[in-house]
Amino acid sequence: MSTVGAAAPRTATPKARGERRLSAANRATLSIICFVIGAVGLIPLIWTLSLSIRTSSDVFSDRILPHSFRLSNFVDAWNQFGLGTLFWHSIVVTFGTVVITTVLAVTSAYGFNRYRTRVTEAIFVVILTGLMVPPAAVIIPFFVAMTRLGLYNTLVSVVIGESVFALPFSLLLLRGYINTIPLELTDAARVDGASQLQAFRYVALPLLKPALATVALFSTISTWNGFLLPLVLLNNSATSTLTVGLTSVQSQYGALNLQLLSAAAVLAILPILAVFVAARRYYVQGLSAGAVKQ
Repeated sequence: MSTVGAAAPRTATPKARGERRLSAANRATLSIICFVIGAVGLIPLIWTLSLSIRTSSDVFSDRILPHSFRLSNFVDAWNQFGLGTLFWHSIVVTFGTVVITTVLAVTSAYGFNRYRTRVTEAIFVVILTGLMVPPAAVIIPFFVAMTRLGLYNTLVSVVIGESVFALPFSLLLLRGYINTIPLELTDAARVDGASQLQAFRYVALPLLKPALATVALFSTISTWNGFLLPLVLLNNSATSTLTVGLTSVQSQYGALNLQLLSAAAVLAILPILAVFVAARRYYVQGLSAGAVKQ
């Protein structure tokens, strides 16, 4: 008996080592594939960065590295295209959307998770249908509603629209993450005399930081890059955001100032890139926990 028992692990060892070698090979292959895909995706960004530091005589060169460098393109683009005003409008819209979306999503997700009835489940499903409706499909009635409310050509209308379209995904993500928080934690707080609101604020909310960071980052990226709603709801340069403003500049100046347009595009990318780098750890944690754990 002891001999058989001792032999079993030795016969399983080569197979286990083979599985480890195969797993390592798969990881290496996937790493190479991801690297190639990432490199291909970076080509437009690298080319835009290259154009942003070129002189006007070097714009149409097919070299990735320009013959000459002109860093003053960034200053010229900022002053000539009025990027200060466009940046401020985009910041206001993005900040307002992130605050509204995060507050509404976390409170409603907690309620849908802790108070499950047929009515709340039906309401939750109705809200999730927003994931299947593209903004272009409802932009006309939304435009009419904002006009009748007197909010047309205001940043408030864009904040409302962006919040509405960001809410379904945020609610789905946060509800999945709240499922990972044991009910015993909030129940223990209730037993100790805390109200439901206090249990949510002092027990559940601190545990939701990764998911909240993910929702905030998702809302920031989608709102900062949003184009359709600002295009339809804002009708002049005095209230335009970055995406619409750069588009109007492109149609006005064309390829003659391609180096300045590229410089403006690089400046527009930098804030959102900094936010993503700062919150990437929480972004990955929030997505993985909310999507996998039940």
